Amino acid sequence: MSKSANKKGQSVGLDLGSYTIKVVSLSNESGGNKLNAYNIKNIPLGDKSANMEKLIKETFDEIDLQASSVNLSVSGPDVIVRFISLPKMNKDQLSSALSFEAEKYIPFNVSDVVLDFLILGNSHEEGQMNVLLAAAKRAPIEKTVKIMEKLSMSVKIVDINPLAMFNAFFRANPIKEEEKEKGFAFLDLGHSQSNVIVSIGDRPLFMRQVQIGGGDVSEALCKNLSISAEKAEEYKRGLLDEGKEAAEQVINSVLDELIKEIQLSFGYFENRNNKAISDIFCSGGMVSRNGLVDYISEGIGIDVHPWNPVADMTFSESISIEDISKIASQLPVSIGLALR
Repeated sequence: MSKSANKKGQSVGLDLGSYTIKVVSLSNESGGNKLNAYNIKNIPLGDKSANMEKLIKETFDEIDLQASSVNLSVSGPDVIVRFISLPKMNKDQLSSALSFEAEKYIPFNVSDVVLDFLILGNSHEEGQMNVLLAAAKRAPIEKTVKIMEKLSMSVKIVDINPLAMFNAFFRANPIKEEEKEKGFAFLDLGHSQSNVIVSIGDRPLFMRQVQIGGGDVSEALCKNLSISAEKAEEYKRGLLDEGKEAAEQVINSVLDELIKEIQLSFGYFENRNNKAISDIFCSGGMVSRNGLVDYISEGIGIDVHPWNPVADMTFSESISIEDISKIASQLPVSIGLALR
């Protein structure tokens, strides 16, 4: 892990997952982004009452990272994203009409959520525009904000996990002219769920949270092989040879279910937008597992590319390039947050 004191101009992204806490500190130097510090801290397995304030403090303290403010993200069942078509209006007009419009599209009480939107451009229908509408339950956000305040840090921005990941990709890989009408897909393989986002060029037009992730792989291994959670983690990471074939069958059965859901998502997008997906980019903790990306690519029938969110960055002297390369696939969300 890297060590860093507080630096002027640093931006900190904090990704609070169900399995790990990830934090990065970035600064912009000489027109490029510099990674000053990072940390990935495991949340105790099966501990739903984990003291998040204590864990977050330890995540910062372990790398001597001091910050007065952070950018956070939210995900899971408390977050709803809808892609809708509305009559053309400017940003101020839509902001005023947002509460009324949101009631038609989200299953939550509007008074209980935080709302935001992004105008995506003209719709195919005359006089209409495409809008990304996001809603997140207010109570969990306020709870996290209070934790950060107790740790003497304010929250500047709250984003959505897949959008943070999406923004990190296009900051590192600016869209080329010939790619503006090309279909891209992004997969973030998390512990409790996998995020799917599909775009035409750099315009997101579809997003889905698939409730299958690394935790389901671990649970299936425990159940089918009658092993401990700790041993399941070792199998999931490809660290054990004994019983490897049986473990692979269990892992692949979960991946097959994930592939089916991804294919359904892609089919919906392609039918709705009359646009094929040509490339898939993949991130998340399981991406580094040998053979996983190839297995998903073969199952979907489209090339899947793991991508490195720090490839275009410089690093502080204390960061080992070898170490960061091993875990970079877990950092797109926290990096996307820090880039805001």
